[in-house]
Amino acid sequence: MAVRPDRGGDTLETEALGAAQQRLADYMNRVDDILRRADDVQERIRTMRAEVAGPDGAVSVVLAPGGRLERLTIAPHAMRLGHERLAALITETVAKAHGAAAQQVQAAMQPLVGGTAAMDFLREQIQPPTADDGNPPAPTAAPADRGGTPPAAPQTPRQPRPGWQEEDDDFDEPGGSYLR
Repeated sequence: MAVRPDRGGDTLETEALGAAQQRLADYMNRVDDILRRADDVQERIRTMRAEVAGPDGAVSVVLAPGGRLERLTIAPHAMRLGHERLAALITETVAKAHGAAAQQVQAAMQPLVGGTAAMDFLREQIQPPTADDGNPPAPTAAPADRGGTPPAAPQTPRQPRPGWQEEDDDFDEPGGSYLR
């Protein structure tokens, strides 16, 4: 490269190097900021607890991160409900706690991935299933109570990702590419 005489001997190489170093420093600062925020989010999620009580306090649950049941409390007056109603109340309370936990995770992740496809994916994965009326699905009796074998769990077909082709003809042709 040529020396620019109006710069007192500075070369374009020196200017380009300085600009590249500044871009790299800016990039590293952004990466450090993202890592710091990710560490903060991880710590928030690690310490989250979703605590929900049933309508009359007969049942309360605490869910740890990932939906693990950490504590189940059954009040003495809950025993008057009978085993079927008590089981339904526990299931309902746990479902509500899962919903609360999902909201906490979404709120924690918002500063990191809010407004992105990653946040949309997260919402799809952690939303508790709901019935058409917006309430959690009603619990069913346990298999032993019905006297039969439990039905197979319903399988929800996964939607293909945008741009995915169901038929891939590349494998049918000799030498065809399997990479896209």
